[in-house]
Amino acid sequence: MKFYFAAQGSKGFGIHSPFVFNLVTQVIGKNKKLDCFRDIEKQRSKLLQNQQIIDVTDLGSGSTLFHSNQRKIKDIAAHSLKSSRQVRLLFRLVNHFQSKNIIEMGTSLGITTSYLAKANPLSKVITLEGCPEVSKIAINTFESLNINNIELINGEFNQTLPLVLDSLDTVDFVFFDGNHRADPTLAYFNLCLQKKHNDTLFVFDDINHNPEMESAWEQIKLHPETKVTIDLFWLGLVFFKKELTEQHYMVRF
Repeated sequence: MKFYFAAQGSKGFGIHSPFVFNLVTQVIGKNKKLDCFRDIEKQRSKLLQNQQIIDVTDLGSGSTLFHSNQRKIKDIAAHSLKSSRQVRLLFRLVNHFQSKNIIEMGTSLGITTSYLAKANPLSKVITLEGCPEVSKIAINTFESLNINNIELINGEFNQTLPLVLDSLDTVDFVFFDGNHRADPTLAYFNLCLQKKHNDTLFVFDDINHNPEMESAWEQIKLHPETKVTIDLFWLGLVFFKKELTEQHYMVRF
């Protein structure tokens, strides 16, 4: 409730930065459905009906919903997949900035990854997933959708992320998901900073998920490399453009 009253609307009233005003009104506030979303959402529906049971390896903060590592795919889909509204926003961001080198931390069943890949067919999406069995389902998602610009790497983030970053000159877009603890989030943020450039965008999931993530978000906002942040309650956007005046926004989405 406090966020709702403090945040600005998606019409952009009161936002004086032309860059942020344009982003809020033309990208964040535009929730148009495109034809290319249909096939991905059909795949989401199949996952939501899939009764197959798999063994899940939790390498992040763990689940508070499940008491067993054996889970039905439909239950994972119901509780772990980003909403259509959220993934459409990620699509619009990648499409708007024409991001090419994209890293996603936390593949899950591959729905968000598919949106990221479809947003710019010329991009290379490297997605990291800790659980081997979940990775198999995600790969099936990509194959079913005939998406060829995704590379999935399985393993612990603290081992796979440095290797991925070493293979790239720069990163354009990083989606931080899959671990909702402060220390790992900040560690991954600092690692990715080494390969960011002036137009890089970092997106953090669930910044208000728990006190740890709230603390991590506040520290990210205060980092000397951070110029502008946009708090959408569930998602946090971080920009590094040197030409922008340092400012932090809260926007209702």
